[in-house]
Amino acid sequence: MNQMSVRKKLAIMFAATVIILGFSIGFQSYESSRTMVIENKKNEMSDTINRIDININFWALNVGKFAERTVERQLSEDVFTGDSQSRETMQEWFVDYAQIIEAVSDVAVFDDQGKMVYHYLETEDKTPDCKRLELCYQKALADPEGESWLDMGCALYSEQEVVTMVKAVPSETKDKVRGILVIELNPDVFKSLLLNNQSVASNQYMLIVDKAGQIVCGSDKIQLDWLDEVEKIFKEGSQNFEFNLDRESYYICGQYNGVTGWKTYSIVSIDDIFPQLSELKKSISFLVAITVLIALYFVLLFSYTFTKPITKLLDGMHEVQQENFDVEILDSRRDEFGLLFSTFNFMVRKIKQLICEVYQEKISQKNAEIKALQAQINPHFLYNTLDSINWMLIERGEMDISDVVISLGSILRYSISGKEGMVPLQDEMQYTDSYLCIQKNRMEERLNYQLDVAEDTLHYIVPKLILQPIVENAVLHGIEPKLEGGTVRVQSFLKENFLVISVKDDGVGMPEEKLEKLKAGISGDDEQYDRIGMKNIQRRLELCFGAESHMEIESSMENGTEVILWIAQTKMREGVENGSCDY
Repeated sequence: MNQMSVRKKLAIMFAATVIILGFSIGFQSYESSRTMVIENKKNEMSDTINRIDININFWALNVGKFAERTVERQLSEDVFTGDSQSRETMQEWFVDYAQIIEAVSDVAVFDDQGKMVYHYLETEDKTPDCKRLELCYQKALADPEGESWLDMGCALYSEQEVVTMVKAVPSETKDKVRGILVIELNPDVFKSLLLNNQSVASNQYMLIVDKAGQIVCGSDKIQLDWLDEVEKIFKEGSQNFEFNLDRESYYICGQYNGVTGWKTYSIVSIDDIFPQLSELKKSISFLVAITVLIALYFVLLFSYTFTKPITKLLDGMHEVQQENFDVEILDSRRDEFGLLFSTFNFMVRKIKQLICEVYQEKISQKNAEIKALQAQINPHFLYNTLDSINWMLIERGEMDISDVVISLGSILRYSISGKEGMVPLQDEMQYTDSYLCIQKNRMEERLNYQLDVAEDTLHYIVPKLILQPIVENAVLHGIEPKLEGGTVRVQSFLKENFLVISVKDDGVGMPEEKLEKLKAGISGDDEQYDRIGMKNIQRRLELCFGAESHMEIESSMENGTEVILWIAQTKMREGVENGSCDY
C-alpha cells in the first residue's frame, strides 16, 4: 500500500466509498421514498379535506352574511305589513344575491305566526312542509342572534333535497322575534367541491356528511355501509386513522366544520396509496448499480484531473484581486466545479453591476436634490410676489383688494402645502374663510357668510379640502343665480358620537327630482352622475371614518340647500392612528 501512488490510493478509496455509499443510498432511498410517498399521500388527503372545509366555510359565511344583511337592511316592518314597494325592493335584493351566490336555490320569509310573507320563487298557492317549517322555527328561536343550519331534507315547497339555513328576524326593539328567514341551498354546489379536489386513486372515496349522519354529497362510488363505522371512530376523537373492512385496510382522513356542523371524509385503500412499490424497488436497484459503475469511471477520471479546475478558479480569483472585473472562466463542466465556475462568473458580474448601480444611484440622488430645490423656488417666488403686491396695496390704501390678495395667498399655500391628507378642522375653516372672502369681494353685497364653529371642534382631524366643493356649490349654484343674493353659513358642533359640519345657504335651492338624482349620484347608484367633487366627499368619508360617516343633503325650491357631514369620532381617531387616510 505504501508503494502505491497517491492517484491509485485516491482511486481505491473513492471507489470503495462510492460502492458502499451507493448501496446504502439505494436502500435508504427505497425506504425513504416508500415512507415519503405514503406520508405525502396522507398529507395530500388532509390538505384536500382542509381545502374542501375552507370552501364550505366560504359558502356558509357568504350565505350567513347574505342572511345578516337581508335581516338588517331589507326585512323592515313594512315587509311584514304587506307593503308592496318594500317587497319589490326586497325582490330586487334577492335576485341580485341569488345570481352572485349560486348555491341559493330558494329564499322565504315567514312571520311569527307561520304565515309566509315573501317567497323568492313566488309560489304562494303552495303549502309548505309543516314539519320542516316547524323545525326551522325551533332552530331560529334556539339561536335568535345567529344563523342555524338544518340537516339534509326536502325543500319547503318542493321534493328537492336541500340544505337549509335559518335566521331569526328580530323586531324593531329587538325584544322579540318578528319572523324567520329561510335560505335553501342546492347540495350539488357542494358536490363540485369534492370533484374539483378528488384524488386519482382508484379506490378513494370523498363525501360530506351532515350533523344527523346523512350524506350531503359524495363521489359516485360511495359505499353507504362504510359510513356507520367511519362515523363511530370519528366521534371517538380520531380524525386520521386506519380501519379494516372485508379483509382490506383503509386510511381515513376527516374534518369537522364548526360553522355548519358537517364532516368531510376522504377514504382510500392502503394498497392504492402506493401501488407502484415493487416497480420502485426494481428501478432503484437498477439505478444504483448503473450509478456505481458510472461513478467508478468518473472517480478514476477525477483522480487524474482533480487539480486542473482548482487551478482555473485560483487564476480567476487572482485577476479579481487585481481589480479586473472583466475576467470570466470559460468551461463546459456540469459537475460541482462547473457550478463553482458559474457561481464565480455570476459573482464577478454582480459586483461589476453593483458598482455601476451605486454610481448611477449617486448621480440620480444629486439630480433629485437639484429638482427638489428647483421645485421649492417657484412657490416661494409666488408667495413673495403676492406679499409684495399686498404691501403695495396697503401703502395705497386699497385695503379691500389687500384682503383678497391675503386670502388668495392663504388658499394657494394651503392647497399646495406639504401637509398630509388629514388636517385639523381649524385649518380647513381658515381655508374656507379665505375662499369666501374672495367670493365676497367678487359678488360684493350679494354674498354674505358666517362661520359658526364650536371651540371644542377645532382640534378634530378631517380630510383636507373636504369643504371646498360644498362651499363652492353653495356660492355658484345657490347664491349667485339668486338676483338679490344670499348668505352662506358654515357650522360645526358635536352631537352624540359625531362631529357635525353643516354648510347651509338660502339660495335658489333645487327641485325634488334634481335632489334625488344628486343623492343617487353621490351614493353610486347613478353611473351617469358627473359631479365628481361631491361624490368624492362621500367616498373619502367612508374610506377614512367607516360606513356610519356620511353626507346628508336637504333642499327645496326658493328655500336654499343644506349639506351636513356626519363624521364618527371613534372611527376618526382610529383612522388617524392607523394612517389609513394618509393620502
